[in-house]
Amino acid sequence: MCKVVVAGSLNYDIFLTLPAVPKVGETASASSSKSAAGGKGANQAVQIAKLGTSVCMVGSVGQDQMGKALLKSLADAGVDCRKVKEEADLGTGMGIVDVFPDGSVMAVISHGANYGVDPARIFEAEEEIARARLLVLQLEIPIESVKCAVDLAAKHGTKVLLNAAPAAKLEDEYIQRCDYFVVNEVEASFYAGEEINSVEAAEKWLPKLAKKYQNCWICTLGKEGALIASEDQMYRIPAAKTKAVETTGAGDSFVGGFCHGLLQGMDLCQAGNFAACCSGITIQSVGAQNSMPDREQIQKEYGI
Repeated sequence: MCKVVVAGSLNYDIFLTLPAVPKVGETASASSSKSAAGGKGANQAVQIAKLGTSVCMVGSVGQDQMGKALLKSLADAGVDCRKVKEEADLGTGMGIVDVFPDGSVMAVISHGANYGVDPARIFEAEEEIARARLLVLQLEIPIESVKCAVDLAAKHGTKVLLNAAPAAKLEDEYIQRCDYFVVNEVEASFYAGEEINSVEAAEKWLPKLAKKYQNCWICTLGKEGALIASEDQMYRIPAAKTKAVETTGAGDSFVGGFCHGLLQGMDLCQAGNFAACCSGITIQSVGAQNSMPDREQIQKEYGI
């Protein structure tokens, strides 16, 4: 059985390179376009698999060419796709990503088949969740399905990492059941109830959240790296030295690297630094899954 189960989204991403953010009513011309496999769940599964940790994906795609492309990308990375269903009446989820000269992005997604991942589909993967060492979740599938997955993990003693993206209301009991809770500044602000727009603000709030929920909180901070807080410790993780071309998938690469690190016996700080190196390579080219590194690339570029 696989060490990790990822239950989440699969999206077909289309990237448009633009000189600036268009104004309302403006027709902008893209200097280039590219398509790639994406979706937070699939991205994280691919990064975990590329690093050599066995992973099973639970999700849905449409019975269309985009869905076939996403399944191929997962399979090529070594992800177990037996729990990815091809939906007859839903199209594959999509993402339209605008890429700007500084590497920043804006994205719009269409859920499509991702919202076919209902609680019944999660129950179909109960055996895989029970035997896994780690369950990885995001919030791009229905929230009731996420809660169902957390309940099953608790039933079987499987650890849970939830990447709360995009941020959504979740009862305290479910946040507390997550061993690792991953957010960026925007998502951290949602759960703190106060704007977190600096490293200093994150340093103030993250330990409070970790103490309140008695678990580990990870806040990714872009070029400022990341913070990791447990109930009694906090670590500042610097961003890996790199040249950003396009940042799509950086957070997913971090999550995948962090999961792999934990399962290899790294402590929180070591796993965080390893994850930052994964992100450092991912942002060197356009696209998420195709840009994510394997173990050999991490060793070659960063020596770890």
